[in-house]
Amino acid sequence: MRRRFPALVTAVIAAMVAVLLGPNTASAAWPVIANGDSGAQVTTIQHLLNHRGYATAADGQFGPTTEAKVSAFQSANGLTADGSVGPLTWPKLVATVQSGSTGNAAKAAQTQLNRHGYGLVVDGDFGTASTNAAKDFQSKHGLTADGIVGSNTWNALVGASGSGGGGTSRAQLAASIDANSRISLLTYHVSGVVDADSTAQANITDTKNGTTAETSNYSDVGEREVWLSTAMLNGMLKLATERGYTFLVTEIAGGDHSSNSNHYKGIAFDADNMSVSNATFVSACRAYGATEALDEGNHVHCAWQ
Repeated sequence: MRRRFPALVTAVIAAMVAVLLGPNTASAAWPVIANGDSGAQVTTIQHLLNHRGYATAADGQFGPTTEAKVSAFQSANGLTADGSVGPLTWPKLVATVQSGSTGNAAKAAQTQLNRHGYGLVVDGDFGTASTNAAKDFQSKHGLTADGIVGSNTWNALVGASGSGGGGTSRAQLAASIDANSRISLLTYHVSGVVDADSTAQANITDTKNGTTAETSNYSDVGEREVWLSTAMLNGMLKLATERGYTFLVTEIAGGDHSSNSNHYKGIAFDADNMSVSNATFVSACRAYGATEALDEGNHVHCAWQ
């Protein structure tokens, strides 16, 4: 069993590492926005569709009309016309915006900056206030603070949580998961065997404290330390924040699974008590990058590489 560091010591070590490594410049995950979604992400897409010549009401509601416009844009750009805006569609849809830019692309950038708390007037005139907001956002996200909203800045804007909501590091994602009221974390094992250090709750708590998660001492691989995958954590979080699903995470790295299970690699979780059907949950996991998403009858299993 590991010797656990006090939270203060962990925080100090994390701060020292942050100073040594500098700002986190890793790319955020492009979100998947689809029919039924609403809010600023949808409004952004609608402004960008208008910029690209696909007339769409910027009402923040992703309905059949917006889906049809997205499908038409995808077809015209050599993409699979599934009507959802994901990692392949976003890069082709966004447009460079900078000081002096006007029109719908500027409105889209202003909408995203407001999602991060900048309080701009969304008038399509990317002037001094908008440029300064972009520079401030870039500075805080480890990007070149030139005020030009290009591909990397778009990626950070749409891929990160809005103001007041988490971040993209492993610990930040785990903290956001732990704080999200739509995600419940089991504090015991479905097997009934007691190993409190490897429950779903313990795995997330350890991860948000900057340490590894544990597999169960009664599992096929015994007690082992693993880092939880950021891709998996990001997918888990987006199921709640972007899709609005409520669900119970029953196991992550812990529990007893097949000897070669992805759980033991820290890249899989099991979910139960979902607010949607198993089939819908499986489909959503795949939309967020899961390479293994299975309806196991009494639960859903999702894994990332």
